[in-house]
Amino acid sequence: MIKRRAVLFVLVLLMAPLVSGCGSEGEGPLGERDLVRINNVTFSFEEFRQMSERQPLEWKMRLVSEKGLRDFLENYVITREVLYQEAKKRGFDSKKEIVKKVEDFRRAMAIDALLEETLRDKGEVSDREIQQFYQENVGRFTEPQEVKVRHIFVTSEAVLQEVLGRLSKGETFETLASIYNVDKSREDGGNLGYIRRGQLAPAFGPFEEVAFSLRKKGDISEVVKTPHGYHIIKLDERRGRVVRPLDKVKEKIRFFLQQKKRQEAYLEYVKEAKAKAKIVINEELWSEEEKKGAKPTEEKK
Repeated sequence: MIKRRAVLFVLVLLMAPLVSGCGSEGEGPLGERDLVRINNVTFSFEEFRQMSERQPLEWKMRLVSEKGLRDFLENYVITREVLYQEAKKRGFDSKKEIVKKVEDFRRAMAIDALLEETLRDKGEVSDREIQQFYQENVGRFTEPQEVKVRHIFVTSEAVLQEVLGRLSKGETFETLASIYNVDKSREDGGNLGYIRRGQLAPAFGPFEEVAFSLRKKGDISEVVKTPHGYHIIKLDERRGRVVRPLDKVKEKIRFFLQQKKRQEAYLEYVKEAKAKAKIVINEELWSEEEKKGAKPTEEKK
């Protein structure tokens, strides 16, 4: 997640012109509240503060000290503006592909803002609705009292990829667990025996959720990450039945119903918006391109 955020963050830096900084005087002393001037662009201290406040949380954590703020000024604000000015000199800001990316980004941000405002109160779920859903779908919350599982447990991503490769080629789960596991379960093909709900330490919450979600004997899970490493789980047996109490699943139900309500509201809003719009599709062109096997295009007027 952090990696994806960082990529988006860099993309925004490259696509967007520096937010304010609109002073045009290239000579003379800085104004009383001006913090820095790069060539003919000046930034006030207030603009600098606003930029620092807009950073993601993991970046903000670095800005709590004077040194962190100074680094942000020199290595973010100044560096970005210098590079942006150089890019403008060389005409990169007006290149067709850059302009298209900026337009795509602007459209996406505008759509996000529209939907955020339109759907703001559409996902509210009451305790009564949660209770009703629980009662009407009790089967969803009935699970085995215990599950008997095996796992392959490694601590290296490189080793994990090797294991996944060998699994995909048909090597047995038990054999690979005996070879690769870093815990005592390697002595018995990754066997962990029977597990009850809540038996594992909180750090293994994701492991428990996945183990109890496996349905059929022999089912193998996706990779599960815990603070201790990477796990692949195999179900050996399920025994007993128990209904998870409402207080243990309440927030999951709330999240599910919130998403369901928002999705329904979104679809209804899109339907209404399309009904108001005049949309014309060039069916002849669509048909021609379809015959060629090419991706058809739409013509909207």
